[in-house]
Amino acid sequence: MKASVRLIFGGVLLFTSTILLGFVAFQGLVELAVKDQTALRKNNEIRGIYLKIPFPLNFKIFLFNVTNPMDVQNGAIPILDQVGPYYYDEYKEKINVVDNDAQDTLQYDSYDTYIFNKTLSGKLSDEDYVTIIHPLLVGLVNTVTAVSPALLSIVNQAIPHIFKEPKSIYLTDKVKNIVFDGMELNCQGGNFASKAICTQLKTQIPGIKESGTQKNILLYSLLGNRNATIVDTIKIMRGIKNNKDLGRVLEVNGKSKLDIWGSEECNRFKGTDGWIIPPLLKPEEGIHTYSPQMCKNVVLDYIKDDVIKGIKVRRYEGNLGDQQTVEADKCYCPSPKPCSKKGLFDLSKCIGAPIIVSLPHFLYADESLLKQVEGLKPVKEDHVMTVSIEPLTSAPLNVRIRIQMNLNIEPNQKISIMNNLTTALHPIFWLEDSLDLEGPLFKKISSIFVILGIAHILKWVILVISFGVSGFGFYLYFKNRKSIKITPIHQRPETEEEAFRRSTNELLSQIKKVEKSGHTNNIMSGHEFDRYN
Repeated sequence: MKASVRLIFGGVLLFTSTILLGFVAFQGLVELAVKDQTALRKNNEIRGIYLKIPFPLNFKIFLFNVTNPMDVQNGAIPILDQVGPYYYDEYKEKINVVDNDAQDTLQYDSYDTYIFNKTLSGKLSDEDYVTIIHPLLVGLVNTVTAVSPALLSIVNQAIPHIFKEPKSIYLTDKVKNIVFDGMELNCQGGNFASKAICTQLKTQIPGIKESGTQKNILLYSLLGNRNATIVDTIKIMRGIKNNKDLGRVLEVNGKSKLDIWGSEECNRFKGTDGWIIPPLLKPEEGIHTYSPQMCKNVVLDYIKDDVIKGIKVRRYEGNLGDQQTVEADKCYCPSPKPCSKKGLFDLSKCIGAPIIVSLPHFLYADESLLKQVEGLKPVKEDHVMTVSIEPLTSAPLNVRIRIQMNLNIEPNQKISIMNNLTTALHPIFWLEDSLDLEGPLFKKISSIFVILGIAHILKWVILVISFGVSGFGFYLYFKNRKSIKITPIHQRPETEEEAFRRSTNELLSQIKKVEKSGHTNNIMSGHEFDRYN
């Protein structure tokens, strides 16, 4: 009975413990561990990865080569031929890190380095020549037209000298010069107009630098100001005190908010810096980030559940909104100019240059834009902005951040080289920052789910065992209750007299057996024996 009770009690205790720990408290314990390990606390592994990604990202750039530049000068529609991708290894690092334990904040300077990857680029080389719309020439004219149209005559006088007697609004140069190394601008001597414009270019245009070999020869590139330089100083929340605050942007370059948009809502920083996402997000919350390059909050909405390399993920997608119809986007309208068309965003107020951004090939943008140029073919999977995260940890397994740079062109009677242009939003290039998590980091994340899967199976196994132990205990209990216990009978020990009689009787019995068998006793006859009987 005692053994059966012990089995019943043990089984019930095992069952209760499994329910409490394996079913009630298990998820909470897992979430608590995730919150602890994803916070940017000192010596946390995730912090080290956040401050310096231990592998290069794939940075791709696609240039729009123009095949009919001189026809465009006479009013023809630009015909574009996409060239690329040119691959670069992008190393991302955060330096000059400062922690504030009281505020639970971390401040850093973002520092990126780009190195051309010949292997991934295949037959393409950064020595290739391409013909693209001249971003500085057209950008200069567009800026002066918008801000100080009275100065257009000075710009017209300066263009031949600075841009070396251009025949069109296009330039032909090596990819490496266009992207990072720099296209030459002539600021040697010249007339008053060219000197005045060169002075303004040196002080106002990001990415312009002096040539190291020739005096007063300036170099301008599309992305040179981003390579091996400190781009922004950003302060974020570490998420130690509140995991929902992880990565939330507090300040950018010393400012706690912007002052360039039409409402407090659009001037306020919302979301993370884009390089870390709070764990345990609900699908309807979306992914909110702030982009310093666009001075804009960007939202990626949940689209669907998916599977990447055997791990369940949530897929999110983003776009540039619609300032003309979506109320929340109207505060980004570049006043006093009218709101941009659907799928476009004007960077004039952000970077001081008249760049219009869109998704590649005008995906999700106003359909009229595709009629202004030839050669674009928007394809969702190739051109959409998307992030796929693991829901528990919010670790990104797949990232595709894509953006296209464009310039407006139109006839301008005060600029000789632009007298007969067509009107169009002209693409320059588009780029992609991409990540496919693999290697040790992917193995670490996948191992978490192997362990969780084993734990999930194990709790059911233990539950079944607890039922078995209790059941066996009850079986023994009821079996013992129905059985009859018989007390064994113990025989009394013989006395000496009883032992002597028993021995004598046994001896007489043996003698009689011998006589019956016909054997003659030679020691004494029967009469002799009878005398002693």
